Amino acid sequence: MIPSTDEVEEYFQSLENFLTDSLAAASPGFPNIREAVHRLWVDISRFGPPGLPSFPDIHVPGLGAFEVPPPPPPPPPPRTLVEKAGDWIIEHPWKSSSIVATALGAGLLAGYTTFRITHAHKRRVRSTTITPERRQVIVVLGGDHPLGLPLIIELEQKGYIVITSVSTPEAVSNIEGKGHGYVRALVLDPNEPGTIPIFLRSLASTLSRRFPITAAGDPYAATPYHPLLHSIISLLTLPTPSIHTAPTPIEQLSLRSTYLPHLLSTHFAPLQTLQALLPLLRADAQRACGRKSIIVCLPAADARVGLPFCGVSAMSAAATLRALDVLRREVAVGEGMSSIRIVAVDVGVVGESAVPNLANSQVMDEWTPSEKATYGQAYAALGETSMGQSRGPEDISVFVNNIVGVISAGTKTKMATKTICGIRIGVGYEKIRDWIRGDRFAVGAGAGTYTFASLLPGMLLDGLLSLPHILVGIRNRLLPMPPVQPPTVSIPTSTAVSVVLPSSSLTGNRTNTAPRPSPPEAAASLEQTEPLSEPEDISEHETSEADFESNSGDGDASTVESSWVSLGSRDH
Repeated sequence: MIPSTDEVEEYFQSLENFLTDSLAAASPGFPNIREAVHRLWVDISRFGPPGLPSFPDIHVPGLGAFEVPPPPPPPPPPRTLVEKAGDWIIEHPWKSSSIVATALGAGLLAGYTTFRITHAHKRRVRSTTITPERRQVIVVLGGDHPLGLPLIIELEQKGYIVITSVSTPEAVSNIEGKGHGYVRALVLDPNEPGTIPIFLRSLASTLSRRFPITAAGDPYAATPYHPLLHSIISLLTLPTPSIHTAPTPIEQLSLRSTYLPHLLSTHFAPLQTLQALLPLLRADAQRACGRKSIIVCLPAADARVGLPFCGVSAMSAAATLRALDVLRREVAVGEGMSSIRIVAVDVGVVGESAVPNLANSQVMDEWTPSEKATYGQAYAALGETSMGQSRGPEDISVFVNNIVGVISAGTKTKMATKTICGIRIGVGYEKIRDWIRGDRFAVGAGAGTYTFASLLPGMLLDGLLSLPHILVGIRNRLLPMPPVQPPTVSIPTSTAVSVVLPSSSLTGNRTNTAPRPSPPEAAASLEQTEPLSEPEDISEHETSEADFESNSGDGDASTVESSWVSLGSRDH
């Protein structure tokens, strides 16, 4: 039987294993034959006789497939961080040079900041023994306003001399008692124009005295530190709720008894005072460096939008705002006035200031029946929507901080004290914010809303302001029992009366006859009256006939309280 190939290979494998095991068992310490022959030949070559011829190399054949391969070489050692950084610098020379320059600049800046902080601290330590002399004077018009006292106290704490105006002598001691010797209160009643010259004389006298006012000695003794006018703040242009600001339609508004006193106190008096103080502010601006400012506070709703039935305050605010715009442009082109800044502040709901109640039905008692029928529903709708009464007021500190930021150019606000690594980033933030908002900004709850609304197209804004009336009208139609509406006016044509006005109340000689729907009692009372309360509004017309409606008292429910007067022509 002939063995197969596998059997032959298996036989030779077993024979090889047998010989290897036998040889290893017979001579366990016997070295490898090839290595032994190689060492023998090396020894003979080194220590043998020199004359021996060189023998040819003896190549011992290997074991072939049974020879164990040599181990692989060890891997190279890992590259260090220094070697990697060196290679990256060689590959990116521009990036590496920019990094080195940045690191060098940051190191120099850090060293300079540390040096500056150290020496500034030493200067502060040395200056604690010297009391600094206050020279910058802030004039606050309307210090007895609800926002006036917190502003005055904060300005005094920031290192300013505050001279404020109050409307009554009783408020002088109250405000000066809250200060620490650097607050001076002078009387200026905006409703009495005769007090403005007295206030200006007292102001000039105050600027020549020493501060604090509680210091002993002669208050007018000579001093090298003369106070300089730094800023003017007007709170007189920010009216408080009064009988003059009660909501009323312009048709029913009395221009002489209602609008004129309000205009005198919120427009004429502040502007007249600013006229007198502007030369002094210009002169002091040339003596001392730094930016001066005139800050005028206005109600945001009146200055930005002008709400219905708020014509008194809206017209005054609009007039003052336009005067500020003209003054700002005049200051910009004037010589030596480039450092004076004119700022208008739109003030919303701030602090606990009272908000007029537009839903007060007693305001409509003085209206005529036709006015009640025309404006009554819209007036009631405006009152039901509250118009700011439900808005949460802004804290007074926010208003005060914004005013202080304008006066000090952002260096004395709360944010100005913020520092990072010794760098006062707060001052930079305040200057950027002041540059963005410009010479007119809004503060207080609702002021931003009115500012945004003023940017809308007129048609859209009028639609938004009439929205409360529309919604209330829809609600009244859907109610099962509509609310009571003001009575409508029906003008009868059966009766007539002739009224003759005195010739002194007219510009020319005219016969004044007109049909008037009124009972005989009302006619008799009108014939015995003096000239009408506002005849100048009629005498300015150039037409031969004019009809006007009187706003005297309400009559019986069945009669009409309006009197119709026709101005006829008279032969010359």
